[in-house]
Amino acid sequence: MRVQFWEGEQRLGLFNVHAPFLADLSLLLQVAILLVLLASLRLKFRRSYLKHGISMGLAVVLHTVSIFAVMVPSLLASGGLFGDLLNRLALVVLSHAALGSLVEVLGLYLLIVLALNRGFSKACFKNKMIMRVTLVLWVVELIVGVYVYFLLYTFG
Repeated sequence: MRVQFWEGEQRLGLFNVHAPFLADLSLLLQVAILLVLLASLRLKFRRSYLKHGISMGLAVVLHTVSIFAVMVPSLLASGGLFGDLLNRLALVVLSHAALGSLVEVLGLYLLIVLALNRGFSKACFKNKMIMRVTLVLWVVELIVGVYVYFLLYTFG
């Protein structure tokens, strides 16, 4: 079952002729976020905590832009995708959306906590476990998102 998102859009994908440009752009943005996260982790290991926090904040902002500019509109335009909630594609898309929402909420929570605390390092260390969980969940979400991309635009 192939679902067409962004009805009326010319279908000239970067990676696959069946993928809309915005789907490819979203995929590239997620890879860029992954690179920002990796660079941010490197800053953390070098004990550049302020730069680490700023780059993680950038990753959250990019994730937010991706969600509201591409993913939410594509989910709303999916039409009949959710007619049968037990089909594989619907389950994978819904799990990706739920996990992505959780990651977004956790990321925004961490940004707000860190922005409201003047003692940046103390707030950072107090939320270390939430940061780790958020990072792991984001990586899982990225993997599921790539799987959604392949289900929608490569298979079938």
